[in-house]
Amino acid sequence: MKKLIALTLALLMLTMSFVACDKTEPETTTEPTDNQTEAPAGDTTAEETTEAVVELPYANALELINIVFNGYNATATEDTMLYVAGGNINNFDTCSMEGPAAFVALADEDYDQNLGIPASEAAKIESAASMFNMMNTNVFNCFTVQFKAGTDVDATINTIKENILGRQWICGSPEKLVIIKCPGDSILVIWGAVQFGGIVDPVAASVATLVEGATTVVEHNFAQ
Repeated sequence: MKKLIALTLALLMLTMSFVACDKTEPETTTEPTDNQTEAPAGDTTAEETTEAVVELPYANALELINIVFNGYNATATEDTMLYVAGGNINNFDTCSMEGPAAFVALADEDYDQNLGIPASEAAKIESAASMFNMMNTNVFNCFTVQFKAGTDVDATINTIKENILGRQWICGSPEKLVIIKCPGDSILVIWGAVQFGGIVDPVAASVATLVEGATTVVEHNFAQ
């Protein structure tokens, strides 16, 4: 009887040892938490950086030309002050006799006739505005254009320059052409007289102080 009990206990111990040897440690994996993200291979930047957006003091061509008009007249004498009309002379309902106005074209050809911008370039224009001598635009004519995003502004400036220089002038040829490139895909163009009370030069010079980042890219004296 004692031998049977001893044998039973031995078998029981042997069975328990087999169960213990069969146990394996479960694999442990670390899953990313909701707050953890894996960076792409080769990316060592923790945070993306974005370029600072520069806010312009004007949203369109009319606001740009008004900055020049009001800023220049604020320091001009009575003899050199700008007394101008504005807008499209072919669209009289939108014209102003008291200062600059938005240029609202009735046809693409209006840009060429009034501003010297070839009709083929009209599709690039986001907005335009003008101011000019009421009696003779060849004495003083100024306009601003804001181009649509993606426009090659430098190439378009050259096209406008060549078009203006190739015009057949009526009532006398202007003496000088100035084209100023402004921030925001915009330009300011002036032509007219520079002698005997002409104000092309002083108005063009004022733009540098009134419009930050403005750069004169064309200064052309017409052959007399």
